[in-house]
Amino acid sequence: MKFGKTKLVWAAALMLSFGVSIFATFRGGYIGPDYYTHFARLTDWPQVFDFAASNPPLYYLIGHGFFGIIGPRNAFPITLSILQAGLNAVALWWFFIYSERRFGSGLIHLAFILFLAFLPVRVIHATAIGTDSTTVPLFVLVLFLFDKFLDDSTSTWKNATLLGFALGVAIFTKYSFMALLPVSLVIFVCVAATRKWKVKRFLVVCFLSLALPSLLAVYSFWASSRVHGYNTEKHWLEKGDTPDMNYKDLFGLKTTDAQVFQAPEYFRHEILAPHKYSYLALSHMGIFTDPMNLFQDLSVPRTFGSVLIPDQKTRRPWKTLVMQISMSMGILWTITALIGTALTLWVAIRHLVQDKLEREDLAAILGTAFFLLMFLPIPFVHAGALFGYWTPRLILPSLLCFFWAGFLLIDRKIARRRQIVIIAAFVLVLIQCTVEAVMLI
Repeated sequence: MKFGKTKLVWAAALMLSFGVSIFATFRGGYIGPDYYTHFARLTDWPQVFDFAASNPPLYYLIGHGFFGIIGPRNAFPITLSILQAGLNAVALWWFFIYSERRFGSGLIHLAFILFLAFLPVRVIHATAIGTDSTTVPLFVLVLFLFDKFLDDSTSTWKNATLLGFALGVAIFTKYSFMALLPVSLVIFVCVAATRKWKVKRFLVVCFLSLALPSLLAVYSFWASSRVHGYNTEKHWLEKGDTPDMNYKDLFGLKTTDAQVFQAPEYFRHEILAPHKYSYLALSHMGIFTDPMNLFQDLSVPRTFGSVLIPDQKTRRPWKTLVMQISMSMGILWTITALIGTALTLWVAIRHLVQDKLEREDLAAILGTAFFLLMFLPIPFVHAGALFGYWTPRLILPSLLCFFWAGFLLIDRKIARRRQIVIIAAFVLVLIQCTVEAVMLI
């Protein structure tokens, strides 16, 4: 396939995926988790800078600007949702460019593109109103700036400043990007040691790259503590309480996990019982289905300002079977992602200390850091299972990196340029994407 035609296929896949998002938006697909809380902060100026809330203010500040232009009409959430989906499509395009040269097989890379373009959790939460829609674009921006900075010929103070600004914007949009600060410092230390930087250069690079995002992180915790916010109090278990998800749930598997493959509905509470299912099973379901019915049918009128919640959405009975098929087929991609991530991360650590970081290495390191910040504290939060701290919408950037590692595993270890294996993988992805499109339309 020629270079130009390949890019046309990329564009077609993203346009189709974007079309699915638009179609869902006009039937209420923008109503996602905590929609009414997001809506209140977007439309009420005093709530924009509410540090008692679970998210920082930048997303709401920009959204409030659109509200000022559009006014109190349904066109506001619809427009914001479409803009979010469009921005995510653009970010994916650049992520595909970022990853392209790391694949030996163009067909496997194309399969990876199609896979991410129609991945249900990505499509759904790019469209639903909320800060989760910003994580993929911001992560891709940080990846590009980090990659440019790590190039020895361009590791200038200007690039360090741009990286610091991007990290600052990311943290002031979604607190989970704080995970990138300590791992960035580790990368700087390794790079400084292997390239024999002078102490002055190292300190200047750290200051330019980390001072602004660190200051914003510290300020956010300080502001949250003054108003008893989520960061410092509301997320966490109170003394004497027991978690409803512990480390056995996070790292193990359970016999009851098989029940999750029936694609139960989130708000019917079958999947919210303490210690009933493993994190892996629940996350797999959240990746390949629509457990909250966010892209399904809204059962009430979409009146501007009324209380609209995902519980008001209903799933057509036949869609459950489609979701079950999507979950079952998705087992292959989850397994390859788990194995591929472990292998890629191991190689990435070696490459880091040797100053030989490749693009997939950097993505694996940053993506894993983002994941661990959301994953490891679950046993210490209040109602981790009930309130959905396991939901994969919280680790969208990490999923991009994990599935990239999975497709690299297929490309480099499983297929090994065997055309029949490459074609088989591509066909399986086509079937997976078709099933997911049917589920989301």
